[in-house]
Amino acid sequence: MEKLIPSSLSGRLFLVSMLVVMLFLPLAGLVLERAYGTSLDRRLQEQLKVQTYGLMGLADELEPGTLWLPEALPDARFNQIGSGRYAVVMDSQGNPIWQSQSAVNLQFPNPIPNVFGEMNIEDVNPPGQFIFERIKLENQPLLETSRVTVIWEGPDNSENVYTFMVAESLSAYMVEKLTFRDTLLFWLGGLGIFLLAVDAVALLIALKPLKQLAEEIRKVETGDIQLLETDFPTELKHVAQNLNTLITHEQQQRSRYRNTLQDLAHSLKTPLAVVQASLSKVDKPELQSTLSEQITRMSNIVSYQLQRAVSAGASPIQQKINVRSCLSKIFAALNKVYFEKKISFTNNVPENCLFYGDENDLLEMLGNLCDNACKYGQSKVQVDVHSSEQQNMISIAVIDDGEGVPDVLKAVIFQRGQRLDEQIEGQGIGLSVVHDIVNSYQGELEIKETPNGRNSVVLQLPGRF
Repeated sequence: MEKLIPSSLSGRLFLVSMLVVMLFLPLAGLVLERAYGTSLDRRLQEQLKVQTYGLMGLADELEPGTLWLPEALPDARFNQIGSGRYAVVMDSQGNPIWQSQSAVNLQFPNPIPNVFGEMNIEDVNPPGQFIFERIKLENQPLLETSRVTVIWEGPDNSENVYTFMVAESLSAYMVEKLTFRDTLLFWLGGLGIFLLAVDAVALLIALKPLKQLAEEIRKVETGDIQLLETDFPTELKHVAQNLNTLITHEQQQRSRYRNTLQDLAHSLKTPLAVVQASLSKVDKPELQSTLSEQITRMSNIVSYQLQRAVSAGASPIQQKINVRSCLSKIFAALNKVYFEKKISFTNNVPENCLFYGDENDLLEMLGNLCDNACKYGQSKVQVDVHSSEQQNMISIAVIDDGEGVPDVLKAVIFQRGQRLDEQIEGQGIGLSVVHDIVNSYQGELEIKETPNGRNSVVLQLPGRF
């Protein structure tokens, strides 16, 4: 059952509207058809009563027990055989004593029930009361009949009982009902389609602000805009304001967290430096060595946490950072630091290459990798970008012309404290920080070799170009 329910809100509302229309229109059609049928019945019965009164007006009793009626009645249909309109007059025993020319060869049933004992027609039909019923004659369509029993006062003040009956074929009546039903089905079907179309348009208009809200939230997540901008309807205005408040608070919270870590790390570096300087006053070499080792370890931890504080990590609210622009800043700084090595920097990143994340994270990752490439390379540092096999991911390759990373170190090089060359200054935490930042973006970091044997550190990060 759940599979039949659409997942979207507009689909569910349209399904409910469709069910309402599908239930309401058939019920409305049934009510209208029955009302129309009842109206037709009443109209037919009124016509039959008028015809019966007309027949009674033409009758005259010239002799006691003998009722006279003209052979030709004013209504021409009574004078035509098989016309569908018939008239019959019966005596007190229900036997016909007169029939219209249209009723020749028709045998109407006796209204007196065939029961044991004698019964008069006034026992069945109270005088003056119209009785309507439908009968079926052999080889004839269904007939609607109207009969009334009267007590006739003759010229000699005698009283005789007569029953006047008029019958009407229901063929035209049934055709009219079927025509009305077909017309009703046509218009109700058209009305149903029209209502569903109007409902679909109304849903599109009514739910458009929700789609705008979802679209702006997506733009906030991808970094196209910083806050929700549209002036939404009253029902959504407070939601949009609350979301803007949460977005602003989240940004402030992240900034406050990073600043706190940086302040903590910086505040610890000074006491450690003082303790380090005081080691020379320790007389015992073993104690001096132990203290120096622990102070170095604590210093490494502080440096590691200080660099991690710079990282914002992946966030549902993304920014679009131009990779080429960030790399140009890094190359400009490294060119001054390694001026004496005369390193050639090559920036092969396209102008439209974007990173989905925090700019400080990208500067930290590329800065560490390019700094290592300058340290361990000879004279060339190159950065290339390729599209990743994963959707919305890019591959950034930092290439140098150094001797390469031994296979035995590739598995541990990203661990904190591991260094490729102990003779080169450093603490061995740069690549571990890069590794942590890459993991926070659900990316990948690996060391490869180019076809010409050069080192290549490849980052897979969210982005596009």
